[in-house]
Amino acid sequence: MKTRILNFLALGFVASSTTFADFEPFPPTPPGQPYSNEVAHQALSNYADLAWEMYSDSVREIIRFNMAIYAFRKDPGPETFEEAKRLWVQARKIYGRTEAFRFSETAIDELDLEIFINAWPVDESYIDYTRDDPNSGIINQPDRYPKLNSVSLPKLNEAGGEANIATGWHAIEFLLWGQDFNTKGPGQRSWTDYTTAPNADRRMTYLVTATEVLRFHLVAIADSWNPFNYDGTPGEFFLRRPSRIIRTVLRGLSALSGREIASERLATALRSRSQEDEHSCFSDTTHNDLVSNMEGIESILFGTFTSNSGKVIIDETGFYDLIATADSEIAESVRNQFHTAKKLISVIPTPFDQSIMAQEGGSEHQAIQAAVAALWEFVYTLSDAEEAMQLSVKGR
Repeated sequence: MKTRILNFLALGFVASSTTFADFEPFPPTPPGQPYSNEVAHQALSNYADLAWEMYSDSVREIIRFNMAIYAFRKDPGPETFEEAKRLWVQARKIYGRTEAFRFSETAIDELDLEIFINAWPVDESYIDYTRDDPNSGIINQPDRYPKLNSVSLPKLNEAGGEANIATGWHAIEFLLWGQDFNTKGPGQRSWTDYTTAPNADRRMTYLVTATEVLRFHLVAIADSWNPFNYDGTPGEFFLRRPSRIIRTVLRGLSALSGREIASERLATALRSRSQEDEHSCFSDTTHNDLVSNMEGIESILFGTFTSNSGKVIIDETGFYDLIATADSEIAESVRNQFHTAKKLISVIPTPFDQSIMAQEGGSEHQAIQAAVAALWEFVYTLSDAEEAMQLSVKGR
């Protein structure tokens, strides 16, 4: 993979340098450019490696989860149902790290697959019965929705409204846990919903199909970074001007940290004090989402990746190293602010829904507020890094 990516990068760096020198692995850093071309070359190449390895890890876990759903379909019971839920949690944690590639003009957004994979919040009544309406949802309206297959479900996703989520992690999460009215834990859906309850067969078909659709979409994104896919996204991605790639990656990390995690997933939930604004509200695993997101950002910043099996797959140049070539003090601020934010995220009391509904001004609220503040400080420091690297200067 590195050979292919390095060739693309070399072409990009040559095109953006002040002279058209003979082909080199990386051209000399042009006068006036604050950051090193050599380190940029290494960081961007490693970025592609990280994307391939992290998405591949996610695919491996979604396949394991998919197999658990097949086992539940074949032999429905409390044990196979709990195993399916356990593997959803595990697969979800591994996927969470890949969100660090969002908002950066990469495959997850360029292929418009995000809305099919991770859209939220979910209007439960669009999918299945709720406590207030036992006949609601696609599952319980066979006359209106006669087909439940891999073609129909994506078409129903966000049909008629953004909360009309029909596919992805959170639709499946609702199918496994049901609504969460439990103050001491997640939703309490029974496995018998898939055997003896009304429309049990349709519910099982929906669950299996939604899981297969999620697997299909994750495989498509991983394949776009596949080193043997010569027509894949990395080629298009790295034909862009290198300074643009660096800028979009840094802004992607900022968008995930600030607009998405700090604002949408933490501050909004804290203000509303509603489970409806919690990311993984049915399974009570929002804390896992937050921690995994920070792990993904850490991989891109510092160039490292450890697979779910515990094996260190990558330990190379990261964007922290690139920033340091332009301004070592700002780079250290980026490092320190990130680790502060990561630590404060990790100590938010669990379950998250009980923290947002706790007494206003109490320790739970203060923990979330501290994490929000630290995330924004990290975002501001990334902005300082972009300025130090002169990434917004015309011609870069």
